[in-house]
Amino acid sequence: MRVIRLILMLLAASLLLCGCENAGEAENHAYALVLGVDRTEEGIELTIRIPRIGQTQDQSERGSAGSEPYMTLSASGSDYAQAMEQLQWTAARELNLSQLKLIVVSESLASDDAFPPLIRAIAETRHLYTTAGFIVCEGAARPFVEGLETILGTRLSSEINAMFRHYAAHGVIPKSTFADLYDSTLSPYSDPTGILGFISGGTRGPEKLQPKSVIVPRAVSSEGGADRRYLGTAVFREGRLVCRLDAADTLLMNLISGRVDAFTCAVEGRMYSLSSASRARQSVKIDGGRVRMEVKLRLTSEAHIPPEDLDALRSALAEDLRRVIAQCQGLRVEPFGFASHAAMRFPTLEAWEAFDWRSRFSTAEVRVDISLSNPVA
Repeated sequence: MRVIRLILMLLAASLLLCGCENAGEAENHAYALVLGVDRTEEGIELTIRIPRIGQTQDQSERGSAGSEPYMTLSASGSDYAQAMEQLQWTAARELNLSQLKLIVVSESLASDDAFPPLIRAIAETRHLYTTAGFIVCEGAARPFVEGLETILGTRLSSEINAMFRHYAAHGVIPKSTFADLYDSTLSPYSDPTGILGFISGGTRGPEKLQPKSVIVPRAVSSEGGADRRYLGTAVFREGRLVCRLDAADTLLMNLISGRVDAFTCAVEGRMYSLSSASRARQSVKIDGGRVRMEVKLRLTSEAHIPPEDLDALRSALAEDLRRVIAQCQGLRVEPFGFASHAAMRFPTLEAWEAFDWRSRFSTAEVRVDISLSNPVA
C-alpha cells in the first residue's frame, strides 16, 4: 500500500510540474488573433492584434493604455518573409499564428500583381491557421486591425466567430477563409472570394447600395456599436481582386450557390420573408462550344402573399439573379460554383482546361427557374 501511495504522490507532483511548464510556455508566446497585410513603398508591412496575457477583457475596467486587453504590433520588410522576421523581433516573444481568426489585406494590395505570389507565402507561414476568415478592407489594413475591439463579447476571438456566423446566416458575406482563397487560386474551377470589410463612414462602403428585390442591412453607424463592418464580396481571378459585389448582390450570389436558407424580399414597398424549400440546384449543359447554365430555386413565404405580389416578387428576383450573373460574365469571373458541374462533362483535367471555362462562362446562356409559393395552411 505504501508503494502505491508513493507512486500516486509522484504522479500528482509530475502533473503539477507539467501545469507550471504549460503556463510558462503560454507566457513565452505572442498569440496573434488578427494579421493585417499592407504594401508600402519599401515592401510589405504586417500588423497583428494580440491579447495581453492576464489582462481583463471587461471594457468597464479599462483604464490606462497599459490596461487595454489587446495591443497592436507592426513591422515592415522588403518582402513578406523579412517583414515576418521583423515582426518576430517586435513581439519579443515567439510569434504564434495558430490562433488566427482573421487575415486582413488592403484592397490596393489585393488588386496588385504582387498579391498572387504573396498568397502562397502567407499560406506557407509556419503554424499559420489558414482557415482564418479572409478580409479585403477598404483602405490600409493597419488602421483596420488597430481598431478591432470587443463590443458585446468578452473575448475578441469569440466575438469574431459569432459575428461571422451572424453575417453568413443572412447571406451578406461569402463563407470564405484564407484556405478557400489559396485552394481556389490554384484550382481550375470556380473563382475564389473574400469578405469585404470597411470602417463605418468609408468612401466606398456598401452603405451606398441601390434598392433591389432583396433587402439587406445597411452599414449605418450607431453610438457604441462596432465601427468595423463586413458586408459584400471581393471576387478574385488568378489571385488578384477583380470586382466587388455589394451586400445585396452577395445575397443573390449565395442564393445561386445554395448557401443561404432565408432572406427578405420587397415589392411595391411591402416586405416578405422567404425561405428555401430545398437547396438551390445548378445544372450546366454543353453542346459543342455552346454552354447553357440553369439555376432552380424553390422558395416559400412565411406569410401569405397576394397573387399579384407573388408574380411580381418572382419576376424581380429572377431579373436580379440574371443581372448579377451577367455582371460576373462581363468581368470573366465565376464565383457561383457552375464550374464544378461543367467539369463533370470532361474525362480528364487536361480536356477541361483546354475547354477554357472562363471564356465559355462569359458567353453562356443563363436560365433562372424560380418556384415561389405561399405557406401551406
